[in-house]
Amino acid sequence: EAEWTFGTPQDWSKYGVTTLVIWFRGDANNTPGPLYAKINGTKVLFNNGAAGTALPVWTQWNISLASLGISLKSIKTLTLGVGDGKTGGTGTLYIDDILLYATASQAVTPADPSTNGLVLLYAMEGNVQDTSGKGNNGTASGNPAYGTGPNGYGKALKFDGLDDYVTMPIGTLLSSLSNVTVATWVNYSGTGGGWQRVWDFGTGATNYMFLTPAQGTTGPMTFAIRTATIAEKRFAAPRTLPTGWHHTAVVINGTAMTATLYLDGTVVSTSSVAALPKDLGVTNQNWVGRSQFTADAFFNGSVDDFRLYTRAMSDSEVRYLAGDR
Repeated sequence: EAEWTFGTPQDWSKYGVTTLVIWFRGDANNTPGPLYAKINGTKVLFNNGAAGTALPVWTQWNISLASLGISLKSIKTLTLGVGDGKTGGTGTLYIDDILLYATASQAVTPADPSTNGLVLLYAMEGNVQDTSGKGNNGTASGNPAYGTGPNGYGKALKFDGLDDYVTMPIGTLLSSLSNVTVATWVNYSGTGGGWQRVWDFGTGATNYMFLTPAQGTTGPMTFAIRTATIAEKRFAAPRTLPTGWHHTAVVINGTAMTATLYLDGTVVSTSSVAALPKDLGVTNQNWVGRSQFTADAFFNGSVDDFRLYTRAMSDSEVRYLAGDR
């Protein structure tokens, strides 16, 4: 545990303060363990003692100060710890943004998306067969290999950045969709040429929608969509897709005419959109790991649990896919 002793005791009864908010992030490879906080020695457990160290997403922990049953007029210490007094929780835990609110925003609660709208699922367990039951089997080109996926996901498909890619038979399907969610785990190597593609659906350099881990080699992770008649719109994250396993998702909502880019279950870019998947028409170049532009590099890294849904997922559902279970 780590304890902060305030140089001057703090009065948390002022200004209508009701909630202490702590943001934390664990890792799926951590040994699971509970998290706790102590305010002036009074302990409160995250999620009633459920393991939190293995959550691979940034998590908002709202603590009701009234529930502590203590005086808030002279707060001298704040403690954060793992294990609830027991050994455990081996690994790395990140803490950020410890805040006091009069009215805190509600934390996003994960929700299982089930198979509602699922039309393609490549589990990458030694092949690129579609396990959604819809028969959208992929075809691997080059010589991609199979390595280790994220913790609990078995194998993953490894792309060498030279000529490896997967073709998906979804062109007719995309031409009918106003709503779509494309979600996948990605382990980007951070090496290789510029403008690599995690995935790219289209018919060429003027008609596409894609996800790149970086604009160029050092720019931000970006989703983009354009047609021959509708100008390209980009949705850029704050930075390049980090190396290591991370969950990515793009959600297009045709009713709201918005597109949203997620990283590890968190929205990193969202805005209005003028083009929808159906506006691309029937696409004949639908790839994992390859770009519509011949000058762009092939993907260098691994991909796992590649999913396509014919609906716009909620934030809660994306968080579930990203590992908030």
